[in-house]
Amino acid sequence: MRGGRAHSGGRAGPAESRMDREQERPAPSSPAVGSAVCEGVAAERCGGGGLAALPCAMRHLPYFCRGEVVKGFGRGSKELGIPTANFSEQVVESFPPDISTGIYYGWACVGNGDVHKMVLSIGWNPFYRNTKKSVETHIIHTFKEDFYGEILSIVIVGYIRPEKNFDSLEALISAIQEDIEEAKRQLDLAEHLKLKEDNFFHLPEGK
Repeated sequence: MRGGRAHSGGRAGPAESRMDREQERPAPSSPAVGSAVCEGVAAERCGGGGLAALPCAMRHLPYFCRGEVVKGFGRGSKELGIPTANFSEQVVESFPPDISTGIYYGWACVGNGDVHKMVLSIGWNPFYRNTKKSVETHIIHTFKEDFYGEILSIVIVGYIRPEKNFDSLEALISAIQEDIEEAKRQLDLAEHLKLKEDNFFHLPEGK
């Protein structure tokens, strides 16, 4: 992917998820963060079996995760013009097994750099018929350089829609652009903005 060189810092372990941090951080009281999405935009956009996915999508949110950025399929920038940062298989496998596949929004930070809005996909990307589940993060920011090997910290805040196939590459790109705009709108809400300042984004020394 295309991305910016993160601020200097060591390597973290392969993955650190919210489950690793439950002793450090009290669990949120009910799905307050993102609950409006369940009743609003996500419910309208899901359609079909999408509504059934909402409980599994929302019960784990906000979800905290960090891991090293690895090379992905190489099509985000080349084919879509929408670069993504990929987590390793080990990080993907650390996600809750019952978390719904689909498109989410939240916050992302490379190393100890600035925190930016992001949109993220969890699943198999039906358009490309992936055989392995992936977690791909599009950081809504223009970077100057690649940042493979750097540590990406994310907080997944809300759910937009389920995965689906598309008739054309153009239709896929259009849907992703809509997802990005929806992520921007949702992350401007006060209850979502507060997570941008979470201490999770301060990478510990030596990681």
